[in-house]
Amino acid sequence: MVVACLLVCEGISDTPLTSHIQRLLDHLGCHSSIFDVSTSGRRLVDKVRNGLAGASHYDALFVHRDADRAGVDARYREISEAVQQSGYGRPWVGIVPVRTTEAWLLLDDTAIRDIVHNPNGRIRLDLPSPAEAERMADPKSALRSAMLLAAGVHGRKRRDLARELPNLRNRLLENLPIGGPLEQVPSWVRFRDDTAAALRELDG
Repeated sequence: MVVACLLVCEGISDTPLTSHIQRLLDHLGCHSSIFDVSTSGRRLVDKVRNGLAGASHYDALFVHRDADRAGVDARYREISEAVQQSGYGRPWVGIVPVRTTEAWLLLDDTAIRDIVHNPNGRIRLDLPSPAEAERMADPKSALRSAMLLAAGVHGRKRRDLARELPNLRNRLLENLPIGGPLEQVPSWVRFRDDTAAALRELDG
């Protein structure tokens, strides 16, 4: 089954989610998917409408929105309302990390050390457990600090690395594996289960 999908996300930095979603679809038995991405629009409903205007047909719609301080339930309501207002009538899946997507990236010590080119580093990173990740006040800052610490560099090299951190964060997201510690993170489990339900609906 070939599934044509649209990912609507908050900004360009979250477009690497497409790779993670494709791996999840493959894991769930959908071995061929085509993705477009929409980030254009001020309001969420505008982003959805603008994305849907780019093609005549999408089998599934994925909408990413960080929970931030609004909370998970409020974000899902926001996504549901935007989808309804857009007139889209096929399966849709909300992607709502708590508080931000970076919480999902803080669970893999090896990946963080590899991304900063110091795989054999021994400095303790004090990463959160899966249960703790969604209770962190600022996962973005925590990930930034963890990458700088993992690199073990100082002076000019540290300043150069700091400038590169947004790109490294995007690569972590692009390569985010399926399962593992994420299986213990409620927001990711909901995303996985909703994706599986959408595929079942598409399969009739």
